[in-house]
Amino acid sequence: MDFLSRHSTPSAAAVARMTAALWRQRVLTPRCPATPRLDGKLALVTGGNAGVGLETSLGLARRGADVVIAARREEEGRAAARRLEEETGRGACFLRVDLADLASVAAFTAALEDRFPRRSVDVLVANAGVWPRRYGTSAQGYELAFATNVLGHLLLRRLQDAGKLERARVVLLTGDIYVLARDASADFVFAGPRGGQQAYCRSKLAIAWLAQELQRRFPSLEVVLVHPGVVASGLGGEVGVVGDAVKRWGLLDCEAGAQTPLIAATQPGVVGKYLHNTLGVVTLPADDPALQPAKAAALWGELERLGVSFRGA
Repeated sequence: MDFLSRHSTPSAAAVARMTAALWRQRVLTPRCPATPRLDGKLALVTGGNAGVGLETSLGLARRGADVVIAARREEEGRAAARRLEEETGRGACFLRVDLADLASVAAFTAALEDRFPRRSVDVLVANAGVWPRRYGTSAQGYELAFATNVLGHLLLRRLQDAGKLERARVVLLTGDIYVLARDASADFVFAGPRGGQQAYCRSKLAIAWLAQELQRRFPSLEVVLVHPGVVASGLGGEVGVVGDAVKRWGLLDCEAGAQTPLIAATQPGVVGKYLHNTLGVVTLPADDPALQPAKAAALWGELERLGVSFRGA
């Protein structure tokens, strides 16, 4: 049984959108304007220590924001914060969080409050994500892609509970590849090299649902769902000679891949939208898997249930 036969067959519109995401994307992906400025704003970027996350952090700092890099690898995170300060002159700091461990998410929230007791987060970019090479589970026993990419971003809810995320611009990174999935849950089990891709697709669909539920439940937040482009970030692991040729031909580098998330974080006219790197604001067709309100609400309930024991930690 091949990969697609275990998934829904994507609609013609979905295939066209995935093609548009790659075709001439180096030419069509816009650059984020230098304004408006973010002076006095506090920005938080998960996975801001490397790749698209690092370039997003740099872009926010260059626009005047003080940036918190939230990441798992301490040495990389501290080095990234130093680079931001040296290159932009803005305040930057690293706070460790392992999104695959809800206890770590709880500790991060407390550390952020200690570091910035009188400031709220003005911009949050939920960039961190994993594409598992093999099946694994989180500290709490959940499938790793779901735990890191989706459940770990219960960080949003903890920050809201702490009064640190009241009127923020919240940017969530997904990918058009989500159209290959039809469901998402913490108990998914896979085997084989394509199973990691399957788990990643499911997590990206869950992020699309999470964005809709956040906007619906918390209208004071400015939520934007983003497809940043097909980026040569190394997320899917080694791709071989042919894959390397495709990367050289058509994939974005990380600096270009950060432009659409930066647009989502800073520009007007994108709140509540699906922002695509080559197509701009996209209106999804009625049969798109992202547009399943009942499943989105059920996912929200599952996230709240799974994270409840850590909400008060």
